[in-house]
Amino acid sequence: MSASHDHPALEIKDLTKIYGGSGNGVRSLQLTVPRGGLHGFLGRNGAGKTTTLKCIMGLLRTEGGQFELFGEPYNPARGFKLRRRIGYSPELPIFPAHLTGRKVLEQYGRMRGLAPADIRHETTYLFKTLELQGAADSKVPTYSKGMQAKLGIAMAMLGDPELLILDEPTSGLDPVAMAELRELLRGLAGQNSGRTVLLSSHQLHEVQQLCSSVTIIDGGSTIIEGPVDQLIHSLMGGGEVYRAEFQSLNEPMISDIRSLPEVALAEPVEGSVNALRIRLNSEADLRETFARLAVARGTFLLSCERETLSVEDLFLWLVQGYRKTPAIWQPVGLPSVSPPVRAPSPPVRAIQEMPSKGPSLVPGLMSAAPENPITPLPAAIAPAAPARESWVLNLQAEIASLEKSLDDQKHLLSQLDGELQNGRIERDRFDEMERSGLDRIAEIEKDLAARRQQLPKDPTENRSGEPSP
Repeated sequence: MSASHDHPALEIKDLTKIYGGSGNGVRSLQLTVPRGGLHGFLGRNGAGKTTTLKCIMGLLRTEGGQFELFGEPYNPARGFKLRRRIGYSPELPIFPAHLTGRKVLEQYGRMRGLAPADIRHETTYLFKTLELQGAADSKVPTYSKGMQAKLGIAMAMLGDPELLILDEPTSGLDPVAMAELRELLRGLAGQNSGRTVLLSSHQLHEVQQLCSSVTIIDGGSTIIEGPVDQLIHSLMGGGEVYRAEFQSLNEPMISDIRSLPEVALAEPVEGSVNALRIRLNSEADLRETFARLAVARGTFLLSCERETLSVEDLFLWLVQGYRKTPAIWQPVGLPSVSPPVRAPSPPVRAIQEMPSKGPSLVPGLMSAAPENPITPLPAAIAPAAPARESWVLNLQAEIASLEKSLDDQKHLLSQLDGELQNGRIERDRFDEMERSGLDRIAEIEKDLAARRQQLPKDPTENRSGEPSP
């Protein structure tokens, strides 16, 4: 398949990566990153965001999945040539403590196969663009967290890749540093840059400010993806939501408003005796109608303001069954779900089912219902089984995390050997990194064995060893 500007920057179908015996990871995950601009990759901690990004970069072996990069089939394990079109900055990147910022970029530029003249030119340009020129020749441990985050982005930008993948770039930053980095990200994906940025984050307000489209995942699977504005519009049921404040409120007045054909729902606002939250089933402006009805019932409309929903509302609705008020936002439950409306190339996709063969992205628009404007996805919202003792669950989570770290370390050592064989790393540096990696693997295996021994043989056993009631 030839590359074309009509293709997404990145498309993934049915990505599966499971860690050890824990069952954690990602399953049949779908991800489509439109070309140009910023695309948010949202999920709570542990949802599978970092796992997905490492799979894209070939840092983890996958059990299944199809990848396309700018319209071309892409194999993360062997697609070195195509992978040069991607720049990647991991969450909390680690830099050699003995190197200056400039030396870090020069070393990484050599590993990417850049010519020495290009490395010098790009390093100077990047330090200036990221406002780090004053610290270029200072050792990295002297950098603030914000400066280190910028240095990580500079590494990702070496070679001028078309797709930047940034994993939680603002993690751990103070508010000022976060604001500076957000401005930088806007510039990186500006209209004239020709660049696409995939931004992984659990900072909902950050995605709201920066991204024009978003993919939301939970439990290792995709829930929904599409343009932010259209997703929020679908959450609102295709209509508007108003908060109307009256001089006084009575049942006849509420009944009059509910009887209007354009009104889908009208209920008192919690904590207020004279306010209604009104959801319409269209984009009609009924404020004058509300005012007339109020006068007819012996009262006055004091204010009527349109409520604006956010990415946070969308995320909490889908992931946590959020209930903004009892009247307007119903909790996500388990109603029967009708198949999505079929349409060619829809801008908004609700991922309901991951077929093992054939097209992986469900080409359907979200099916709207009067009481719940977004069709719930059964797999993502099924109630959990009764919880074990919390200490057992915490221990299992620690084991899963260690298994993931062990898998990562082993794969990194495997990649390191390839770098040596291809002449992209010197022997002395290889030996140093290999020793460090093997030591780390030994530490993880020791911790993992200790924690596995702490697991109860009887799943109903509690901390004291007595059976739970």
